Amino acid sequence: MSARGLARCAVMSALLVAVQYALGFVPGIELVTAVFSAYCFVCGTASGILTAVCFSLLRCLIYGFYPAVILLYLIYYPLLALVFSNLAKIPPKAFKIALLISAVLSLMGFVFGIKISAVYRLRIRILFLILFIIFSALFVLTVIKRAELSSNAASAAAVMTVLFTLLDDIISPLMLGFSAKSAEAYFYGGFLVMLPQTLCASISVFILFEPLKRAFEAALRSSQKR
Repeated sequence: MSARGLARCAVMSALLVAVQYALGFVPGIELVTAVFSAYCFVCGTASGILTAVCFSLLRCLIYGFYPAVILLYLIYYPLLALVFSNLAKIPPKAFKIALLISAVLSLMGFVFGIKISAVYRLRIRILFLILFIIFSALFVLTVIKRAELSSNAASAAAVMTVLFTLLDDIISPLMLGFSAKSAEAYFYGGFLVMLPQTLCASISVFILFEPLKRAFEAALRSSQKR
């Protein structure tokens, strides 16, 4: 990779940390996925993975060096870079299937609920209902081929956000030595964070992916002319 490419990764890593920190005080809200996904789509796999590793380590200067979190980020964000840098190569049918499965699971979550404290049960069901509506709308958009790229990106972001929580449900209990009962409670408690984050990721990526993609493309063309 050229010196210009390394500088691009460094700037993007710092930008991602700034975006995460700026919204870190708002539970369930994040724009890192939207910014990073568009960057990876434009700049490619190598640049995306290097930026993912740099971001995962650089954020530790603010949030602290916690081994479970570092491992989670070093696994998840390179995977996110791999998915979005190859987004155009994924068959359209895969997005439809993923959205359909996600909509069905969200509907089941709304109807049957999950094993969690009664205090949060209503809130969780409402979030499941909202997710069902969003996944259904994205599915319709992919079928009728309206805003297809944004819909595909939003569906990939939603699936990857769920994967982030599932990875956390495995890595944190193992590394922190949770008992089986504590690990189960941690898993169900993760829904309180996962559902708002999935909601935010799908909406923000759907709205911002195309504008950010154009901005990164313009910046890349400008840097290549110099």
